[in-house]
Amino acid sequence: MPPELTLDELNISAFMSSKLCHDLVGPVGAINNGLELLEDDDDDDTRAYAFEIIQNSARIAALRLEFARLAFGSSSGLGGEIELGHAEKIARHFVEEGKHRLNWPRPEGALPKDHVRLLLIALCISMQATPGGGEIAVSVRKGLKTPSFFIRCKGKTARMPENFEALLNGMAAKEVDPRNIMPYYAGRLATALGAALTARKDGADMVFECAPSAKA
Repeated sequence: MPPELTLDELNISAFMSSKLCHDLVGPVGAINNGLELLEDDDDDDTRAYAFEIIQNSARIAALRLEFARLAFGSSSGLGGEIELGHAEKIARHFVEEGKHRLNWPRPEGALPKDHVRLLLIALCISMQATPGGGEIAVSVRKGLKTPSFFIRCKGKTARMPENFEALLNGMAAKEVDPRNIMPYYAGRLATALGAALTARKDGADMVFECAPSAKA
């Protein structure tokens, strides 16, 4: 990737931090609102409603943090490989928080940590490509030195977001911001792992595929 087309690491870190904070500010803010209701109102129904807000928002925040820790953190306590069953469990909780459903039947075995990170980030991107919800089907090919997986997104709103392919290919660095940092970061990570992550429309579906790069 030509140096002039890349985003420096400081900006990548800043944009990723902004994106993660954006994902957490909603449920954390809702927890605060629930606590304020408890402080200001003695009505039993209101307090029950406040407790419900706090419980649901705390659950969502915990799920998002758990996913972010595995997808974007070093996960040093998990060793060099991550069990796919563990990754699937965390991914399912995250993906199915809203209108999406994950079709990833009983994965077995383990993959290198960075391969799993790339897969989870691709799942984030697939949710962005189906903003109205839908099914996200995952297939992973194991036993390779580079990441290899296939994701099919089925939903009425499945689409190719603006500049998506250019961001994946690292060709739109000047247009990267916290809203679209994920595909750019995924493309950079795939390249570092000797793989290529591609996206395309297949009929009404969106398809994401990661395979060994021709340059690997």
